[in-house]
Amino acid sequence: MGLSAGRTDSGNNQEEVMNEAARMNAQSLLPKLRAWFADYVRRFDSEDPMVQQNMDLKAGHTRRVCEAILEIGRSLDLSDEDLRLAEASALLHDIGRFEQYRRYRTFADYKSENHAELGVKVIKTNHVLDGLDPGSAAIILRAVQYHNRAALPVGEEERSLFFLRLLRDADKIDIWRVVTEYYRDAEHPRNPTIELDLPDIDRVSARVYDTLMNKKLVRMADLNTLHDFKLLQIGWIYDVNFPRTFQMVREKRYLETIRSTLPQESTRIREVYDRALAHLYKNAHL
Repeated sequence: MGLSAGRTDSGNNQEEVMNEAARMNAQSLLPKLRAWFADYVRRFDSEDPMVQQNMDLKAGHTRRVCEAILEIGRSLDLSDEDLRLAEASALLHDIGRFEQYRRYRTFADYKSENHAELGVKVIKTNHVLDGLDPGSAAIILRAVQYHNRAALPVGEEERSLFFLRLLRDADKIDIWRVVTEYYRDAEHPRNPTIELDLPDIDRVSARVYDTLMNKKLVRMADLNTLHDFKLLQIGWIYDVNFPRTFQMVREKRYLETIRSTLPQESTRIREVYDRALAHLYKNAHL
């Protein structure tokens, strides 16, 4: 009996030491990640103004997704450790974008390769998460891998899905900010990278209209016009998960701004927009 009890105490002590090491890894992870991220992004600096503009665009986007994920996470009263884990996933979520643009001169996955899958390769190749406890590392990798999917993966653990939902919400918040700022500045030269090289013609594709009227997410492969792309952005509201995210969208009037850049007389556009706006107002709880 005494020997057995001694072993149990020793096992508990060993487990406590291991848990403390894991916490220390999590606590020290973010400063190292931020330093690595800054160094990695500098590798893509270019004397070509358009290239540098797009590198800066993605670096700035990443910083703001980190801010958004913390705001949403705090609204859910997450622990400090979970907030650190969420911020780490946000910092790394678009790391594949830099190599993608250098190789292909586009951010369109369907014209190049899946930037999320590329990001996972970059993280693993550079041993970015070495030293972090395996469970947390797996959550970050899965969040990066699936953040751009049309639907959540099947069979994932609920904790992993929670962080994935959190990242997807924060990512959308800043993409909405980027595109609405771009649309507001009517004097700027067109940026084909932001517009995915889509033609700016007065047409909404039937598949895009039908998908959004069913409150589903539009697939990138179904886009044929810039109107389609703007409606896809409005339809992201159907993939928002947390009350604070809905509130942020409403406060910033992102859907209204995108709608203002589309033809007012189009019946299809009006129907899609009205349905999306109703969904937003129902869930914002302001």
